[in-house]
Order: sequence, then C-alpha cells, then structure tokens
Amino acid sequence: MQHKYCIIQHFKQKHCINMEHIQQPMAVIFDMDGVIIDSNPVIIKAWKNFFDSQNITLTDEQFNHYIFGRTASDTLRMVYGKPLEADVLAEYCTFLNSEVGLFYETESKLVPGITEFVKALAAHNIPVAIATSAPRKNVDLVLKLAGISDLFKVITDASQVQFSKPHPEVYLKTAERLMIDPSRCVVFEDSFSGIAAAKAAGMMVIGLSTTHTANELSPETEEVISDFSDIDAQHIINLFNDQYDAIGK
Repeated sequence: MQHKYCIIQHFKQKHCINMEHIQQPMAVIFDMDGVIIDSNPVIIKAWKNFFDSQNITLTDEQFNHYIFGRTASDTLRMVYGKPLEADVLAEYCTFLNSEVGLFYETESKLVPGITEFVKALAAHNIPVAIATSAPRKNVDLVLKLAGISDLFKVITDASQVQFSKPHPEVYLKTAERLMIDPSRCVVFEDSFSGIAAAKAAGMMVIGLSTTHTANELSPETEEVISDFSDIDAQHIINLFNDQYDAIGK
C-alpha cells in the first residue's frame, strides 16, 4: 500500500501544473464508456464472449471489479493473475476492442443529453476533455456517433497512459494537457475505479448512474445524475463558484 501511495505522489508531482501558465479557470472531463455512451451492456457482452472462448467464468462482482473503467490489458492481467506475452496480449486486446467497436455501432445508445450538454459547455467557453481507458479508435467512433468530435480540446486514451484507473495518471495527464489545475476540473464518471482515479487526482466528481445505482455512487461523488438532461452548463459554473467561495472563507 505504501509503494502504491508513493507512485501516485510521484505522478502528482510530475504532473504538477504551474498556475502562472493556466489559461482557463475551469474544465470538464468526461470518461467515455458509461458516460458519453451507455456501452456497459455491450462491454459485458464482448468480454463474456471472450471469456467463454477461454472457458473462464466471472461473477457479477468480478466483472465490476476487473472490467469497468479499466484498460483491456489491465483486466487481462488481473483475470489471468500474471502478465501475458506481448503477442498474446495484443491478439486478445485487438479482438476485444473490435468486438466492442462493432457493438457500439449496432447496440449501444448515447447517454441522453450528452450532445447538448457538451455543446452548451463549449458555448460557455468551458474546455471539455476525455480521459478514458478505451482505445483511440473506439473514442473516435463514439464521438462521431455523438456529433461532437470537434468540441474536445484534449483526449487522453488507453495508449497514452502507463497505469490504468484507479490510478490517477489519466486524469493528471489530461489536466496537464489542458493547462488547468486538477482542483479546477470536474469529472463525470460511472465506475468506482474511475471515481477513485479522479478523486486521487484532486478533482470533483459527478457520478452517472448507468453502471451503479445512485445510492452506491453517492458516498463517493459530489452528486449523481441519471443522464445529462439532469444538468446544464450553469450548474457546472455554480459548482466552481461555490468551490472558490468556500476556499475564500
């Protein structure tokens, strides 16, 4: 546990941002699966197809722990209990990502209100970014489906990080690329590993109850919404203003 803490502290120091260079006062960062697209049912389907081919059976609890919010390589390492050979890992990840990408197009639905909400944030000049455990190919596909590809200032995907969520690396790197202090970022997340990653990075978190219930997410987040029809850009502005007021008192 102490070793893990030291690694996280190292990343926080490495990705510490000089406040003098910050260009924007706030930013909104989105996870992708279960946040922009309600994809967790098809992610489960893709993984179950894979595990069936490997004669592996996981419980619902194991799916929640091993899969949601994590990179495919991290999931495979945890399930097999050891690192896989590079060529085997590449083969498995290619199969899984292709399966998920196919299901995105045929069976997944966007989370209601996401397109309008992102456009509203952009209209208020609030930078938006993505920090996801998914591969870039799948990110591009989802953003194309949503019609918001050109609105995201920064996209940090699985290929750009060494550590999977719940490690904060993906969020710290995203904040660094945005040139915004992590404490001035609000994150939308649906998984416990993603929520833990964002909080470890020092960010505010709003939960999406697409994967877990509101009651399960509430103790770990600022608030919980069912979809983006429950929130608007002004609410985000108010969150940051309230934070600033609280610091000033």
